Amino acid sequence: MNFNIFNSIIFAGVIQGLVFGAVVFLSKKYKSKSVYFLTTLIILYSFNNLQYYFVDIELINYEELFKSFYFPWVEFTSPLLYFYVVTYLFPEKKINPKSKWLFSLFGLHFIISSTYKILVRVESKTDGLEKLVAYLRYYVAYYAELVTALFGIVVLVILFNTINNYKKEYKEFQQSHVRLKLNWLKAILYVLLILTILNVTLVATDMNVFEDISYYPVWLLVTIVIYWLGHIGIYKYGIVEQRKQIRKKQLAKGSNIEKGKTKHIIIERLKQYLENEKRFLDASLTLEKTAEALELSQGHLSKIINTELGVSFKDYINTLRVEEAKLYLIDTNFSNYTLVAIGLEAGFNSKSAFNTSFKKITGQTPSQYQKRHIN
Repeated sequence: MNFNIFNSIIFAGVIQGLVFGAVVFLSKKYKSKSVYFLTTLIILYSFNNLQYYFVDIELINYEELFKSFYFPWVEFTSPLLYFYVVTYLFPEKKINPKSKWLFSLFGLHFIISSTYKILVRVESKTDGLEKLVAYLRYYVAYYAELVTALFGIVVLVILFNTINNYKKEYKEFQQSHVRLKLNWLKAILYVLLILTILNVTLVATDMNVFEDISYYPVWLLVTIVIYWLGHIGIYKYGIVEQRKQIRKKQLAKGSNIEKGKTKHIIIERLKQYLENEKRFLDASLTLEKTAEALELSQGHLSKIINTELGVSFKDYINTLRVEEAKLYLIDTNFSNYTLVAIGLEAGFNSKSAFNTSFKKITGQTPSQYQKRHIN
């Protein structure tokens, strides 16, 4: 990859990031702390890339950048990423004031870079400043990148621990809480961790790496991942908000399942557990969990379901979920909602699982069913 291609990609990313930020901030749809933190992250990261873009296109050189224009925008990346993830996972909780320490690195680098800008202008007039100015220049240009990357690794490790705490807190199904699917977030954080470790390795082994094109692919990949986080983060936020609105309707109504009488007491207990308590909405529900809750063996419960209801446990659960989904597909209040949000709220793990089960049970896809009953 040559510099011209790299510069074009970076500049396109900067423009996209700034436009993305403006659109999100001006939209009335995205009013939440997590979105604000994420959008601010994208905007400030774009400003950071912009100042280096000016160097790459030779509008200014590195000396002029650090003497006059440099601002440690990148130091906001890790703190804002942390606050985004925390407020996305726990929107109801207040931010811990102690978390402000995450901005300490920005404060340190701002002071160091500002001191360098001042001292470099008085160096020629004052004896004995040459070594201090040279040290500050080297720190701002090289060591700051290494410290920032190491700090980023620490924050990413904290975030993985935060995600694990979220999973523990909402391990059990809670109808009043929309349990988030976090594989996408963990995947992005893992990629960022790998790239950050690679960045540390490059900087630690070659302090002239910034003048070498070998560093640019890493920078480009980090940029792509951060911008991708912005877009997918907003998309996931929209799905969660839709799920919350659907969940409100779930809580306001009773079960949509017909309460047919059965002589078998275990089936009555099963229906009470699954239908009345809405346990079928739990995407992680299994035969094992259900049998354990009813204090039965899996084999015994499976045999009774097959005998009394004439279906397997999986088909029984999916039928309940499809019936639940039908309510939202024909509700005009949810006509503009994504099938992903509807499927997840009905208890399916993914859109593909929702489509497959829905078509198997009804003979139609969810979108076909929706068009047929709304139009």
